[in-house]
Amino acid sequence: MKNEADLLQWLPSIPIFGGLEEKTLKRIIKLLGVHHFTPESEICKQGEAGRAMFLVREGEVVVCRDNEEGRRMKMVRMGPGEFFGEMTLIDIQKRSASVVAQKPSVLFSLSNRDLYSLYQEDVAGYVMVLQNICRELSRRLRVTNQRLQTMASEHDDDEHTLIRPAIKRT
Repeated sequence: MKNEADLLQWLPSIPIFGGLEEKTLKRIIKLLGVHHFTPESEICKQGEAGRAMFLVREGEVVVCRDNEEGRRMKMVRMGPGEFFGEMTLIDIQKRSASVVAQKPSVLFSLSNRDLYSLYQEDVAGYVMVLQNICRELSRRLRVTNQRLQTMASEHDDDEHTLIRPAIKRT
């Protein structure tokens, strides 16, 4: 299912692989794992250790978070060309959300070990991928900030503050 010519055309359309040289893209293609999911299959689970990010090649997935009462809240739908799980490659924390296939889906994975292999073989390509991941995380944070601002403006009083003060790290 990994057609190199097809993937060489497709990968640069995904923000984290934009600007990469062909030799780097070919290295990444060799590292990608291929996964098939049926509808309602859980791809990753909130709170579990993560070791890979995923690229949606076909199908549709939904990112969900479980609230304190255990109710699952759908956060965002993702389709072909979108990706998730990239935070685990950066911060080595537990998964912040669950992801469930909504339609039959084909996903590619890139693990932290794969990323380390890229680092060992192609430092410039590795740095570009990390920069692109950071840019995408920053873009997503800006969108979240805008949504929080919109929600806060609907509850314009101190009693309904949406977020708690920042936690001081020692």
